[in-house]
Amino acid sequence: MPFTGIIILCHGSRGHHAIDDLPVKMKSLVDSIVSLISGDVVVAWAALQFNHPTFEESAASLVARGVKSIVVVPYFLFSGRHIQEDIPEVIKRLTDRYPGLAFSVTRALGDKELFIPQIIKRISEVTPDLWTAIQLASVPPATIEHRSMEIIERLLSQELKFRNGEKAIVKRVIHACGDPQVAELINFSPEAVSSGIDAIENGRPIFTDVRMVSTGINSHIAEACGCLVMCGLDEVGDDNNSSGNSTRAATSIRYLGARLHDAIVAIGNAPTALLALIDLIDNYGVRPALVVGMPVGFVQAKESKEELMKRDVPYITVIGTRGGSSMAAATVNALLKIASEKQK
Repeated sequence: MPFTGIIILCHGSRGHHAIDDLPVKMKSLVDSIVSLISGDVVVAWAALQFNHPTFEESAASLVARGVKSIVVVPYFLFSGRHIQEDIPEVIKRLTDRYPGLAFSVTRALGDKELFIPQIIKRISEVTPDLWTAIQLASVPPATIEHRSMEIIERLLSQELKFRNGEKAIVKRVIHACGDPQVAELINFSPEAVSSGIDAIENGRPIFTDVRMVSTGINSHIAEACGCLVMCGLDEVGDDNNSSGNSTRAATSIRYLGARLHDAIVAIGNAPTALLALIDLIDNYGVRPALVVGMPVGFVQAKESKEELMKRDVPYITVIGTRGGSSMAAATVNALLKIASEKQK
C-alpha cells in the first residue's frame, strides 16, 4: 500500500476541448512520471480550476489508498497567486479534513534554462527562414569551445551552488551532452573533486566499463599526468564470456577487483558494472579514489546510482536515467584538465 502520493496540479481550462483533451494529456504525463519513479509512491493529477478531478478530489482518492503524505507539483511556469495563495488555502482545508496528512509543494517549472530549447524549437517551426541565414563557415575548435562555455555559463541556473572545481565539471558534462538541464541532476559527494584530483596527481590508473568511455578520455593529458587509462573489457579480453546472470562489463569489474582500489573508476554505460563495483566496495574492501557513476538507461541505471550515493566513497553521478559514455568521459577530462593546470 503506498504511503506517499504525488499530485501533478495543472491550472485547468474553461475551454470546450479541455473536457476531453486535458485528462488524456495529464494521464500521459502521469504515466511518464510513474515510469521514472521507484519506491512506494502513487502519482495522480488534478486541476486547480474548472476541471475534474479537482485538487481536493485527487487528495481524497490518495488518502483512500493509504497515502500519508502528498507532494504537490504545480504544473505552472511561475510562482504567482495560485501558488502563493490558492494552493495553500486548499492544503489548509485538506489538513483540517485529514489530520496527520502531510503536504509538501515543489517549485514551479519556470527555471529559464528548462524552456530555452523548446522556445527556440517553437520559433523555428513557424519561421524556418530565420535559421537558413546562419553562416556555415569553418570555425576554429578553440573558438567553438570558448563560445560553448560562454553560452553554458549563461544557461546555468543562478540557484545552483558549486564547491571548488564542481562548476568546471558540470560545464564539461553539459558541453558533452548538449543539454543544460543535466546541471541540476549532477551530484557530487563532498570530497569527490579533491579525491579525484589527488588520484590524478599521484598517477593512479583510470578504469572504465566500456571502450567508448576510455576512448573519450584525453589520453595526452592522462599520460602527461602519469595515469594509465584502461577499459575493463580489454583486461579480460573479448573471449571472456559472462555468466547468464551477469554482463561482460560487470564480469570485467569483478575481474579487476583489488586493482580498482585507489583508482578512478568511470562507468558510463552498464548499470550492472556499477552494481558489481558496489558489491566489491561492500563485501571486499575495495575503495576507489573516485567513482564516476553515470550508467544510462531505464533498467537499473537509476537504482544503481541511488545505491552508489548511499556508499561512503567519493562519487560523481547523474541522478535518474540520464548518463552515458560521453558524460562519464567529460567528467574525467574535466578532472584531468584541473589537475594538469595545477601542475603548470
